Amino acid sequence: MTITKLKAKNQVTLPSAIVKRLHLKPDELFAIDIEKNYIKLIPVEVNPRYTAEELKAIDQIVEKEKGRGKSFKPGKEFSSYIKKLTK
Repeated sequence: MTITKLKAKNQVTLPSAIVKRLHLKPDELFAIDIEKNYIKLIPVEVNPRYTAEELKAIDQIVEKEKGRGKSFKPGKEFSSYIKKLTK
C-alpha cells in the first residue's frame, strides 16, 4: 500500500506503479464513487457524440445558416435536420 496526500485543490497524485500497472495516460477520465468507506476510481472511455462526418456537416450548417437565426432542440430534431442536409 502506498500513502498519498490530498492537496489544496482536492487533488491526489496516483503512484507511478499504479499508473504503469493500469496503463493510464494523461487526461484519463475516471468515474468516482464511494463504497462503504472507500473511494473508487474507475477509468472510463468516453466516445464522441458525433462522428467526424457529422461534425463537418455541423460546420457547414453553421456557415450556411449564419445570421438566419434558426434554432433547434437538442437531440432528434437537430439530428434529423443534419441527416436531411447530408443526404
